[in-house]
Amino acid sequence: MSVLDIVLLVLLVLSAVFGLIKGFGKSSLKRFGFLAAIAASYFIGIPAARGLMQTGLGNDWLVGLYENTIPQTGIFLENVGNVGSIAQQTMLSDALGELGFPAFFRGFFLSGCCLMDGDVSRALASSFAYYTLIAVLFVLFLIVFNVVLHFLFKLIAEPILGENGKGVVGRLLGMVKRVLQTSLILIVLMMVVVFIDELLLNAGVYGMHDWLFDDLGLGNGGFSLARILYDTAHALLGWISQ
Repeated sequence: MSVLDIVLLVLLVLSAVFGLIKGFGKSSLKRFGFLAAIAASYFIGIPAARGLMQTGLGNDWLVGLYENTIPQTGIFLENVGNVGSIAQQTMLSDALGELGFPAFFRGFFLSGCCLMDGDVSRALASSFAYYTLIAVLFVLFLIVFNVVLHFLFKLIAEPILGENGKGVVGRLLGMVKRVLQTSLILIVLMMVVVFIDELLLNAGVYGMHDWLFDDLGLGNGGFSLARILYDTAHALLGWISQ
């Protein structure tokens, strides 16, 4: 068992014990409502926002509102409907740069441009409108889910989970919740480690990678909790960078 395996196992055991003691109370249900709102925003809110962008609310009013705040000079008046996709991305990125957006965030807003049949100003306004709709829908989902979960907790969950979520079922759910939370935090931390390792490799520094390779047994078979975490983090980073 590697050093990282031992550290991870200790952290997961401690989180399980803490979750068992604390149980699954109302605060946990609120966090669940927040996560449910995020999931609903992704699976329902994004398609709904795209649909609203085809209506007068999004296509006319909201886009027009943002378009009035964007300069109507220079690159913002150039037409993006008659050029190729690469040229479109370059023009929109340059325009975002003139608006003061850091290069790191430009790709996010470029992916939200829904109206590409006019000038740069209209295309960027459609992106701002699109993400505004997603944000509004997220807030609505958050309110709805928390209200619904509050009543469900009173009617159904509280008798099952026990007072303050500290019945047998509540404690077991609390343990599962804590373990999952700790696992997510560990994955994020491992993603940071993998990212730093890749930066060092690109710079010709191999010390950290050699240590990870030896400690995790990346070239060997067998079960390793740390290696599973490493592979998951590596796969997620690859997915995000695509």
